[in-house]
Amino acid sequence: SSVTKLGERAFNSCNNLTEVQLNEGLEVIEECAFALCITLQSVDVPSTVYKLERGAFGGCSSLVEVHLNEGLQVVEETAFGSTALRFVTLPSSVTELGTGAFAFCSNLIEVQSNDGLRIIGEAAFAYCETLVEVKLSEGLRVIGDQAFQDCKALRSVTIPSTVNKLGNDAFCYCSNLAEVHLNDGVQVIGNNAFGSCTSLQSVAIPSTVTEWGYGAFEGCSNLAEVKLTEGLQVIGEAAFSNTALRLVTLPSTVTELGMGAFSSCTNLIEVQLNEGLQTIGEAVFANCFGLPRVIIPSTVTRLAMDCFEACGDLSEVIFLGGERLLDKTFLARGIFSEEQGLLDREALDKMLYDEDRNFAFSDYPLPAVKISISWAVSERMARLSTSCRAAVEEGIRNQRCLELTQHGDVFAEFRMFFPFYNVDDDIFVQDRGLETARSVYKVLQTIAFHELRESSIVIELAMWKSRIYGDRARADCRVAVPGPVKCLIMEYCGFKGFLRPAMEGD
Repeated sequence: SSVTKLGERAFNSCNNLTEVQLNEGLEVIEECAFALCITLQSVDVPSTVYKLERGAFGGCSSLVEVHLNEGLQVVEETAFGSTALRFVTLPSSVTELGTGAFAFCSNLIEVQSNDGLRIIGEAAFAYCETLVEVKLSEGLRVIGDQAFQDCKALRSVTIPSTVNKLGNDAFCYCSNLAEVHLNDGVQVIGNNAFGSCTSLQSVAIPSTVTEWGYGAFEGCSNLAEVKLTEGLQVIGEAAFSNTALRLVTLPSTVTELGMGAFSSCTNLIEVQLNEGLQTIGEAVFANCFGLPRVIIPSTVTRLAMDCFEACGDLSEVIFLGGERLLDKTFLARGIFSEEQGLLDREALDKMLYDEDRNFAFSDYPLPAVKISISWAVSERMARLSTSCRAAVEEGIRNQRCLELTQHGDVFAEFRMFFPFYNVDDDIFVQDRGLETARSVYKVLQTIAFHELRESSIVIELAMWKSRIYGDRARADCRVAVPGPVKCLIMEYCGFKGFLRPAMEGD
């Protein structure tokens, strides 16, 4: 055929056109060439056609069958939008589907792509409400915004490893989507990409994801399990908000939780935050009503505003790395000061409040916080003999403000003070009557006593090698060790700073 191009709107709105024969040699079908031919039922696109322009067959409401041959490269926006197609097989020569290319095809059941397809454009298959199966081939790179939005019958999708970006709302409101397989290679998950996929029950996030849009899985009301892979660094804003998650375990590589990342997960009962996490953003766990306990890693430097807001069952908050929140002199040397106490209030304020004095645990009267003192106690206990260590452990258990775990960690508990008369007053951690400080001091004294007992042979040896007076009886041949030597012995035994040797003349 000598015809290489069908011009714009060439057969637009030919309502009685039921059959079209397109011959080899045709190269381009231009914009809306057969649009709104409402009785056209089938079409065979020749292999010489490399481009279908915007709306080429759009609105052909009776078009149930189309044969796309090798050679076709580009299917532009709305080329087959609002048609009656049931099956679509894309030849490997097609590299790009334009915006809404097959949108609103309400009878479409299956789409099969080949390895030439690189880009699925915005809303390419949006609102194809009967679409059950999509086979996406390796080689695909981008799934555009709203590409499969509101495909309510879609049951499963596997994202090829070559895809690096999932656009905003790419699969949102796919209410029957129960299986999603994300392969390594995905770097960007757009805003609400899987939002409100209410049948989705589990998902694994590959370590290659570096950028999250807002609410990537928000509103997936049956999503009970998520696997976050080692290597993942950030969890995006509202990523899993309003889901059915019961357990969250962060890999050690995650350094940041975005605003509202797990907010309103009312089934959430356990959170494992690993060392390496630095930032817990605003309202990350807000309204997680069933969360009873949380351990804050030592690497977290500040809790953002309302990050545990309205967590009604939260009764235990543990801060690891107590050396940054407590008075180091007290714990390192056992020096007790009525004026100073054990708490480092400046460090605690920095942890619990943002720059505008907004509290991390707002709208819930958290009874107390626990701060790890393992670094100052457990390591010293580990050097004691079994019997001495058992005595110290018993002493810790007898202190009401201290807790010894089965793993050997030691926590000091401090009550929270909430203002009842002026709601604008600050909420703060307090050690009323220095009760916790006194308990810790007693434990440190007990440890020092047992350390001294076990080191007494060193002290005896040091005294035995002191000078001998010839005019004294043999049984009383030892004299007091000179002051500098005593200090060296105390330093050697690890007592310098909190045990002062008696000096001659004292």
